[in-house]
Amino acid sequence: MKCAAGLSWMWALWLVMAGAARADDAPWDERLAGTFSGRLREIGNELKALEPQLAALPSLPIDDQGGTGGYAGIYATAVPAAGTRAAVEVRWGGGALIDKVALVPARRYDARGLDAQYGMPEAFTVELINEAGEVVRRVAREVDTRADRVRHGHPFVYQVSPAVEASGIRVSGDKLIPDSEGEGTFVHAWAELFAFQAERNVALGQKVESIGGSAPPAPWHWSAAFLVDGQVPLGLPEVPAEEHANIGWLSEGRESPNEAVSLSVNLGEAMAIDSVRLIPAKRPTSDLPSGFGFPRKLRIYVSESGEPGDAGNWKMVAGLDLRNPGHNPVLVRFEQLKTRFVKIEAVELWKAFESYPAFFALSEVEVLSDARNQVLGKAVYSSDGMLNVFAPGGRFWTSAALSDGFGPDGRLVSTRTWMNQLDMRLTLERRRHDLLAESANLVGNWRRAGQIGLALLGLLGAFLVVVLPIRYRLHAREELLKVRERIAGDLHDEVGSNLGSIQMFADLAEGRSGGSDELKRIQRIAAETVSAVRDIVWLLRPEGDHRIGTVEHLRETSSIMLESLEWKFTADEEAWQVELPEESNRDLFLFFREALHNIMRHAKAKKVSVRAERVGGGLKLLISDDGVGIVPERLERPSTLRALRQRSAALGAELQVKTSPGEGTRLELTVPLERKRAKKRSEPPLPSDPV
Repeated sequence: MKCAAGLSWMWALWLVMAGAARADDAPWDERLAGTFSGRLREIGNELKALEPQLAALPSLPIDDQGGTGGYAGIYATAVPAAGTRAAVEVRWGGGALIDKVALVPARRYDARGLDAQYGMPEAFTVELINEAGEVVRRVAREVDTRADRVRHGHPFVYQVSPAVEASGIRVSGDKLIPDSEGEGTFVHAWAELFAFQAERNVALGQKVESIGGSAPPAPWHWSAAFLVDGQVPLGLPEVPAEEHANIGWLSEGRESPNEAVSLSVNLGEAMAIDSVRLIPAKRPTSDLPSGFGFPRKLRIYVSESGEPGDAGNWKMVAGLDLRNPGHNPVLVRFEQLKTRFVKIEAVELWKAFESYPAFFALSEVEVLSDARNQVLGKAVYSSDGMLNVFAPGGRFWTSAALSDGFGPDGRLVSTRTWMNQLDMRLTLERRRHDLLAESANLVGNWRRAGQIGLALLGLLGAFLVVVLPIRYRLHAREELLKVRERIAGDLHDEVGSNLGSIQMFADLAEGRSGGSDELKRIQRIAAETVSAVRDIVWLLRPEGDHRIGTVEHLRETSSIMLESLEWKFTADEEAWQVELPEESNRDLFLFFREALHNIMRHAKAKKVSVRAERVGGGLKLLISDDGVGIVPERLERPSTLRALRQRSAALGAELQVKTSPGEGTRLELTVPLERKRAKKRSEPPLPSDPV
């Protein structure tokens, strides 16, 4: 039953693999694992369930999003010495109830491509501190960060529960990595640090202090202040949403960047506001830099009446000279105030090239009150008029885009929500990575099982092709031996017995009536036939303990055929042990019988001598008589001794004939020994009775 089950399993394996060879959708090993592994099907279902969840979450860009690089500190050792730190601190003064912290790894682009975690320590600690610099809560202790194959630029997001009041935050590099830009130095870098009190990032624009390190040689890209400027290399805070046709608003082109352009919004009623968040537009072509159309100088005004021509009614609450933010929101804070109208005026426009017009472009305008957008769905007006401009892909530049809640590629969310969703994506990507690794392991195991199964099928095929024919031949040999044994038994019991009776009756007749040539001839023929039958029986029984040896059988044959002569048979001890292969035995006995037959018929000998010797690697048989010999002329004829020469050739033996007229004949036959087997004998055997 077990064998049948194994064959069934291997047959099923063959069918699956044969089907895989015809399939186009998956390799054979995946189809094999999917057929037999229930766990692999579970993994496949879970991976399918993860796809829509991941599609609903923001992803990390791989191209340069512009903006500032962040903070970087250069150190002489990877691990700070005792009593020292490789750290950076952010202080905001006073107390704030912190409930979430986020750290965004810095990015670096060079000839080798993107390093999405430039300067991120192998191990670091995040701590909330009070005004005295004492730790009020350890937020996180990370180790072996580079071993995480999934993070690759994802922010570190930590929930602080319960929320704790703190005046600052410290990030300490416990084990730094070598700086690829400086020989023998180590770097500690981050793009941005967020400390959230509800939706508010209290770290934004606060004081930053580097502890123990030196500044890198690129101040336009790396600066302590850049750690809290709100700019990250991860793009805009958007999440995937339904398709929308509006990508932003674009002013009319101007020859000079100093021709001001303004946007104004009516909040509908007077309400308290404390900040404005501006979302840059997406560059329309890849040859333009990120932050396309964002103004270099900006003023924000508020008014109760909103009369455009009455400058006295407008109060400026913020004025900024701006760097290009790239794909980063720009948050402009001011003291909370109550107003109905807000105006955003670009007093110096974006102009990247001398031959390129100056523009003012935005994707969204948000007027915030405690992080809530008060402009959503309301009309926004421009001093240029509200033109609609076609954009690639059947989309539009239109003023409606400024308050629809969408960025150029998705729905806009708060920075805190965005960080949470990026962290959720990391969790799901880790799960996907683990599932894919487990799937690959399962497929690998089944691939090995399939290869082993194929090997077993190959061995089975070899068994069927090689072993079964051998078994058949062995069985046929057994049947042949049975037939031979039956024939030998019949010859021995019936034919041998009858021939013995004939010889006995001839002897009795000779004793009663006297000898005659006819009776002597009958006696001789009967004796020779008995000897021939004994030889046939002996050859038909090649195995068995009852079987006598080769040399012993030669002596028995001599005793029967040479009974009427004076004969002598001798052999050395080693010759008694020799046993030839079956076919060689047959040729040897036919040779021997032919030689004795020739002596009896033609030699007219009275004495015959037979000697068997073991000589080197062969058996030498010497047969000599004192007969008439053979004249040279007759010996040279091809027909003379032809049968003896043929049997000698069949044995691969060497035959020498020494004879002369009147001096008898001497035959020397040297037979090479092949597949010899020895029979142990304590003494030379005695002659056995005739059949």
